[in-house]
Amino acid sequence: MRARFLMTALIGAGVLAAHSVPAQAPSTDAQINAIVQSILAQMTLAEKLEYVSGTGAWDIKPLPRLGLPQIKASDAGLGVRLSNPVGVAYPAGPALASTFNADRAKQMGVGLGLETRLSGFQQIAGPGLNMYRTPFSGRAFEYLAGEDPFLGAVLGAAQINGIQSQNVWADAKHYIANEQEVNRFNLMETVSERALREIYMVPFESAVKNANVAVVMCGFQGLNGANPVCESHAAIQQTLKNEWGFKGFVESDYAALKHTLPAAVAGVDIERPSANIFSPGALGALLANEQLSQATLDDKVRRILGRLVAYGFIGGVPAATGESHPPFAERAALDVAREGIVLLKNEGQLLPLRRETSRNIAVVGKLATGAPPTGFGSAHIAAARYISEIDGLRQIAGTGANIVLLDAVTLDPARSAWTTPSGASGVQAQYYANPTWSGAPVLTRVEPMINLDTSGGAPQSGDYRGPVYGGGGTAQPASVRWTATIRPTVSGAHVFKARANGAVRLYINGQLVMDNGDGNPLPGNVIPPTIPVNARVMLQAGQTYNVQFDYSARPGYIAVFGGFLGAQLSWASLQAPPNLSGFDAVVVAAGHSAEYEGEGFDHPFTLPEFQDELIANLSRANPRTIAVLHGGTGFDMQGWIDGVGAALHAWYPGQNGGQALAEILFGDVNPSGKLPITIERSITDNPTYANYPQASNDLNFSAMTYTEDIFVGYRGFERSGRRPLFPFGFGLSYTRFNYGALSVSPGIAAGSGRVAVSFDITNSGEVAGAEAAQVYVAQSGSAVPRPVKELKGFAKVFLQPGETQRVTVYLDQRSLAYYDAARNAWVTEPGAFDILVGASSQDIRLRGQLFNLFRSVTNTRVSNPLPAPELVRLGPVHP
Repeated sequence: MRARFLMTALIGAGVLAAHSVPAQAPSTDAQINAIVQSILAQMTLAEKLEYVSGTGAWDIKPLPRLGLPQIKASDAGLGVRLSNPVGVAYPAGPALASTFNADRAKQMGVGLGLETRLSGFQQIAGPGLNMYRTPFSGRAFEYLAGEDPFLGAVLGAAQINGIQSQNVWADAKHYIANEQEVNRFNLMETVSERALREIYMVPFESAVKNANVAVVMCGFQGLNGANPVCESHAAIQQTLKNEWGFKGFVESDYAALKHTLPAAVAGVDIERPSANIFSPGALGALLANEQLSQATLDDKVRRILGRLVAYGFIGGVPAATGESHPPFAERAALDVAREGIVLLKNEGQLLPLRRETSRNIAVVGKLATGAPPTGFGSAHIAAARYISEIDGLRQIAGTGANIVLLDAVTLDPARSAWTTPSGASGVQAQYYANPTWSGAPVLTRVEPMINLDTSGGAPQSGDYRGPVYGGGGTAQPASVRWTATIRPTVSGAHVFKARANGAVRLYINGQLVMDNGDGNPLPGNVIPPTIPVNARVMLQAGQTYNVQFDYSARPGYIAVFGGFLGAQLSWASLQAPPNLSGFDAVVVAAGHSAEYEGEGFDHPFTLPEFQDELIANLSRANPRTIAVLHGGTGFDMQGWIDGVGAALHAWYPGQNGGQALAEILFGDVNPSGKLPITIERSITDNPTYANYPQASNDLNFSAMTYTEDIFVGYRGFERSGRRPLFPFGFGLSYTRFNYGALSVSPGIAAGSGRVAVSFDITNSGEVAGAEAAQVYVAQSGSAVPRPVKELKGFAKVFLQPGETQRVTVYLDQRSLAYYDAARNAWVTEPGAFDILVGASSQDIRLRGQLFNLFRSVTNTRVSNPLPAPELVRLGPVHP
């Protein structure tokens, strides 16, 4: 078996020589401030008021009189979405988190920054640094921290340094506590100061202190009485700016501001997208009546100018080069996918597949076809080029392999078999000029499938070219009725899936089996998704069924960000095909996509489309079934995990994810991803269950208290003693790693110096592999409640068979401390601390001890989340 690890040097001999970054000048704070003050002194009051009001997008307004160019910003943190063509589609945030590798974060950051700059932008809206609390979270796929603040502190700062090395502003978002999407414009969260400081603020603190991030974006939801968090003086002005020393500027999330004076005083420096709340008139009136000081306005302008000066943008910005998808960025996306896919189960060493014996492979699931899936919303990237998962398997399996997609169990409009009432292949479509299917249809025709795309972008032949009703410039029928017959080949449960921007009704043999009511979009959502509706129906093999599918369009949906306009219907069996046992392996692509997960809404813990039943049935018929999960969260796996031969969490693996997955399945790449989250057996085990027991997009859900406090994720599981299905930090490999020779030096801490935790890792297997070793700190007998243990260091090493490497991870006083709200400081108690080194939070291999002699109290200005900040600085990536 072959195994390879393809490392890329970020800054090295000619790697980026063709895309050199212009020299930045000036380089010191004193020089920057002098130039800024000179510009500020020349600005009129009217110009200052205009400068902080936004442009209608994410840009900074130009001021040609003073040589200030328009600064252009692009969405989003998983790719340069606003370029044409769009940039490289990178793996999702949790995939990067699963690498446990700062070098991969730097590499992805350089790729993002490079493409941003080449596309003519000076800012990218990312990375996302929010935490993972619950598997319901719609935007979890964007965030790179997982459930651990230290992991986010390392990877976030590393990626920001990579982005900003390309003379591009990074934008840390969404400050702060944006861990769920439910009622995001009005939800009031109550979070203790200790939980904010120890968990939710840490990645942002690191972004400021270890990466000098240029921009911070404040979010929609309310926090501890401030509504929105953009109006929290404590979070923005006091903590971010005064205590942490943030030098950049704070921008609002898109239309996040509600009140002019509170937001201005809280520390927001510029409104996005335009002058709605921060209008020159509104701010000018506050100045005139002395509710807002001139110094406060000047500080906002000064902060924005400071970033222009620091990045050399005064006088103009580099023009777009016209180059897209540079090889460096393509490779970065592939490398993150290779290291980010997590092997969860490998019964009987089913994996890696062997080319000489795995010649006949079945693939199930639409997610395996086309572009690898991603989430909905402003981070959605419709990949301009990609390697699908089935194509990746076909390429990597080699010539002669039979890789076949099983249409009968793949839910896809293009693979659903229909027959018209007259016996022809396809469906009969009747289009009506009213929303109630009344009267005579104005258009009747036979269509090959039910795949009506009224936005004109259907990949199949079902795009709408009929009459236009209702105005608005959109080719949109008022209502449509499709009729057809189907004849299943397997008896048992089948699934029907409808995706439509409106009301749908599905009748089988005259019986109503699907009804989504009036079909209106999610309330309170400015970018409403088109979420599918699913129905489970029992059918008999060989029997003919009459199908009627009614669709009536509704306004308010969108076709961008992964959305959809029109109507689709597909059906598939949930039963295994009769010949499934004859395949050497069955690869099932399951989970979420932009249809079910994304910005503005939360989703259930269960898999959609009755996929749990499908996977269970397939694995019973063929125990060599391999489940490949997609999405930004954990899933309920209880119904099928014991039956499958192997399981992997591929997250959203990006445009090159099909290649990365196939390389792992066939052993060309040894999996090394580790879970950045805890996957629970039951949702009732999750520490957040008391305050968010089920996914809700109800606008009446208006308040949430983080009752788990600091005990989020594995901290909460260990406190309650509940055993997860897969613990934080878990991930299998095709080789074995032994740990040994732990030393903690010095073993007695008496000051602010660093402590070296050193140990050996040996690859005791037969193939090359990588191990992400994790260092946890535990203190018992504390004066305050403490987690059983907390991640405070990690290191990823790449080892050949038989190779041993000495690894050193550093700790300091912050590694031992808790936040004391009364003191507004980090407190380290005297006493013994256990140092635990392991392969996951539940697989501790080595135990040592550190004794701290004296109580220490460190103020929030001095304290740093990282004991070794140099590890996240941009530099060479070492294999």
